[in-house]
Amino acid sequence: MKEIYKKYRFFFAIMLCCSVTCVAYGQEVTPDSSEKNHSKNRPGFELVVSGVVIHNPEAGHTDPLTELHFTYWTSHTWAFGVGYSLIYEEEGRVGHEVAALVSHKPWPILTLNAGPSFALANSESDFEVSAYLEGELNIRIGKNGFHTGPVVGTLIGGEFRYFGGFHLGLEF
Repeated sequence: MKEIYKKYRFFFAIMLCCSVTCVAYGQEVTPDSSEKNHSKNRPGFELVVSGVVIHNPEAGHTDPLTELHFTYWTSHTWAFGVGYSLIYEEEGRVGHEVAALVSHKPWPILTLNAGPSFALANSESDFEVSAYLEGELNIRIGKNGFHTGPVVGTLIGGEFRYFGGFHLGLEF
């Protein structure tokens, strides 16, 4: 167990931070005046930027990743959009992935994203299609549409990869 911890200590630190945040902010969701005002407003766009670490257990490597989501909320619980990821691989290579997203917000504090993800071909890898699943814990910052929180998810395709990190989002 110590060998696994030493090898993946950065990943375990990210997962510990995510777990502590989930427990600290896991609370009963009750409507308050800001949610009532929000429900009167029309749904709109959302832009999310995430700093993530992605791990491939088969290949045994972990890479940093920047993820951008742009979605349009058709209601206060459903959205459609696109995601773009830059994976900073070893030896200075950068991988690119594009995802078609369907987002669902079962509670104001949680967003679930799913859809197909397309890894674009480069000199080191071929085009690949994966299933993309992600959960975001949304901690509101004021009443201006900003939110932040942990992100965890997985890509299931030719390779199984999972990731975790933090996001910053703006609803407008």
